[in-house]
Amino acid sequence: MTDYDSIIVGGGAAGLAAAMVLVRGRRSVLLVDSGQQNNLRTTHSGGVFLHDGEAPSALYTRALEQLREYPTFTLLRDTVDSVDRIAENAASGDAAHPTFRIGTGHTARTIVLAQGVQFIPSEIPGVDALWGTKVVNCPFCDGYESRNMRVLGIGDDAWLGHMGGLLPNWVDDLSWSNSSEVAGVEDVDDGIAVHFTDGRFEVFERMFAQQTWTQRTQLTDPLGCERTPEGGLVLDPFSQTTVPGVFVAGDQTGGGAMQVNLAVGSGHLAGIGALSTLAMG
Repeated sequence: MTDYDSIIVGGGAAGLAAAMVLVRGRRSVLLVDSGQQNNLRTTHSGGVFLHDGEAPSALYTRALEQLREYPTFTLLRDTVDSVDRIAENAASGDAAHPTFRIGTGHTARTIVLAQGVQFIPSEIPGVDALWGTKVVNCPFCDGYESRNMRVLGIGDDAWLGHMGGLLPNWVDDLSWSNSSEVAGVEDVDDGIAVHFTDGRFEVFERMFAQQTWTQRTQLTDPLGCERTPEGGLVLDPFSQTTVPGVFVAGDQTGGGAMQVNLAVGSGHLAGIGALSTLAMG
C-alpha cells in the first residue's frame, strides 16, 4: 500500500491542473509545493482563458480553494529533494508496479513533476530586480499592455532577429539593443533608466529582455528518465517519461513557449496519463 495514488511536485498552473484531473477521478493526491513559482512577481496574466489580467497569485489561490473541496486532496508546503523508485512488493521484486518515495517519506504509485524551469540571473545589473513588472519577456503575455509604451528590446542577435519580426504586432514605439551594449538599468518613476556602455542614458517605459533558463534535473535524471539529444525529456503522448509512472507537466516538458494556458493544458494531459496508469495498473 502507498500513502497516495499520486504525488505532484510543484503547485503552479501545471501541477494544479494535474491535481484537478486526479481528484475528480477520486484518486488520493499529495501536492507538494514550496510557493516559489517564477511568475509570482508579475501583476497580471495576460491572455489567460477566462482570467485575462488576473494576477498569478490570485489564480493559484483560487485553484487551491477549488481543490480543497475534494476530500482526496492534500497540500504539503515543502520542497522535494529526491524521488526514489522502489518495488511495491520488495520481497517479490515486482518492478512492474513501482512505488515512488519522495524525500519527505511519502509514497505514491505515480509521480507528476511540475517544477518549472530554473531561470538564470541576468548579467545586466538591475534587470532581475524589475523582472515581471517593468522588465518582461513574453509578448503574448505582456505585449498588449505595452502597446502605448516606449519599449526597449534587449538580447543577443538571434533573439533580436526573432523579436524584431514579432514584437511590432503589439508595440509601435520600439528600440533595440544587443545585451552587450547595456551597462545597467535602474527603476525610476516614469519607467526604466537604461545606461549604455557607450555612455548614453535613456528612459523607457518597459523592457522586453531575453531570458535564459535551465531545466530542473535533480529529480528526473536520478530516476533514469531518458533525454533527447537536444536535452529534453523523452515523453509519450500523455507526458509519461521513459520511467513508467513518472509524468512531467508544464515548462518542465521543454515544450517551448512558457505560458499559463499551455501549462494548464500540459498539466491536464499529465493528469489524464497518471489516472489512466492507475486505472490500468
